[in-house]
Amino acid sequence: MNIEQLHRLFLESTGVATDTRSIRTNQLFFALKGDNFNGNSFASQALQKGASYAIIDEEEFAKDKEYILVDNVLKTLQDLATYHRKQLNLPILAIKQ
Repeated sequence: MNIEQLHRLFLESTGVATDTRSIRTNQLFFALKGDNFNGNSFASQALQKGASYAIIDEEEFAKDKEYILVDNVLKTLQDLATYHRKQLNLPILAIKQ
């Protein structure tokens, strides 16, 4: 799946989640990894709680079409954010302290 296709799914969703404890219906779940956790292992739980898709980067966790396998979940989330921001065609403002 390319970033444009993923962006269409994002637009049809209610947003993005990275934590199954706060997931809402029809969100895209991005299975991020940390030092003490592997979000891929929570993908099934996210779908059970109402996520429309789980974006994962470990093939062993993919069970059906609701799992979207990518090379790197964090990079994919960053790419999606960049792509979405460019679609808005708004200037970016940064404040330096």
